[in-house]
Amino acid sequence: MMDQLTVGWTQARAADSLALYRRVLGLNLVLHLLIGLACIFLPYWVSNVFGLPEPLPTGWVRGWGATLILVTGLYVPGFLDPEHHRAPNIIGVLGRLWMATIWTFCGGGFLWFAAFDFLFFLVLAILYLRFLQNTLMSRP
Repeated sequence: MMDQLTVGWTQARAADSLALYRRVLGLNLVLHLLIGLACIFLPYWVSNVFGLPEPLPTGWVRGWGATLILVTGLYVPGFLDPEHHRAPNIIGVLGRLWMATIWTFCGGGFLWFAAFDFLFFLVLAILYLRFLQNTLMSRP
């Protein structure tokens, strides 16, 4: 009887940590999609909002936006099944740290991108680790 309560409790905890991780990751992916679309269709607006120089030519901003959407799309299997598709999640978390570092060295208006990526790196790394631990602990 006690084993069933313990396993049930840990399975519920694993399910809760999965739900929280997916909510935060989903928010991040939607924000990436919106930023990518804004870069493609509103490159001057993006530059103005983040205090960047005018995007002349606009191709580099549009290309970066398209790349951001592509990378976001590659994350979908990890979003749908983070337990069995670990690589996109681990690469995505470490990629956010990498981009936060790059944006920091770029300075200026890119510091907003650095803060965005570093914040999501920290939060997603903690939540994904917690999810993996809770999933492991939920198995008898």
